[in-house]
Amino acid sequence: MSDQDILISIIMPAYNAENYISDSINSVIAQTYHNWELIIVDDGSVDNTSQIVKEWELKDNRIQYYYQQNGKQGKARNLGISKSKGIYLAFLDADDLWLPEKLDIQIKAIQEKNVDLVFADSYIFNDNETEDISKKMNISTSVFYDKNALNLFLDWNRIPILTVLVKKDKVINVGAFSEELEIQNVEDYHLWLKLLMAGNIFYALDYTLAKYRVHGNSATSSDKLVLDKIPNIFFSLSQLYPECKKQIQQELKLRFNFIYKNNLFTKPELSVWINKNTKYLSKSQMRYFYLFLNFLLPTKVTKRSLIYILNA
Repeated sequence: MSDQDILISIIMPAYNAENYISDSINSVIAQTYHNWELIIVDDGSVDNTSQIVKEWELKDNRIQYYYQQNGKQGKARNLGISKSKGIYLAFLDADDLWLPEKLDIQIKAIQEKNVDLVFADSYIFNDNETEDISKKMNISTSVFYDKNALNLFLDWNRIPILTVLVKKDKVINVGAFSEELEIQNVEDYHLWLKLLMAGNIFYALDYTLAKYRVHGNSATSSDKLVLDKIPNIFFSLSQLYPECKKQIQQELKLRFNFIYKNNLFTKPELSVWINKNTKYLSKSQMRYFYLFLNFLLPTKVTKRSLIYILNA
């Protein structure tokens, strides 16, 4: 089977995307690689998204439209995956764009390198500015696997989802995207970590193959929103992959080394320290703090209390 014979399933969640979705669809149709299907999942839009997509469906039989009640990105992407027929998956949000050779370059790379997932660089642009090609996410060529790669990814999310091409069976094997509400907006990061913990190999391409649009309604336009949800990822992964719990704990040690220095407190001393110091922590830092205590002193922080804190 040649590269051009392989079907790639492109998953596009869309919520109130009438202003941008035609541009995104056009960037798929403009691909130099032609054997694809575009599965668009309308996540309960209340604007003209459905009408626009249905018009595109009539123009190109490779485009499919599905509707769901609003359930956020993870649920929408999973519905798209369940309807897909391709061997590989690619992801494009309804406000972002691909450069024409995106799929062509990546289908060759994922086979030649014999890896499970490839990703690349992306330009970053705002609606209110002319395109500035100097603004990129700065992805460098590298291969990621084993515990060392996991440490790097626990530090921060290195993969722009709009640049990914991944083997579908690998995604399904780890349960695809989380649909838990407390993990939405970081559900892609959660998936990359699950794939690494399951032993998959990533390859970063030193190509710029996409354009990430920043605007007020972007799913990750608020950095604080994303940061506040990272502890939820760590908690989830520690339950799913207990063999990686020590690595997750190490990341928490790095983030809160001032806490770890005092890890021999007795219960009364710990209570005094918490009362004196945690009042200065932000809400996000408090989540990390209690998650850290769950590793360090599991008998003193119950799972029920931790879940309450993480969802506060």
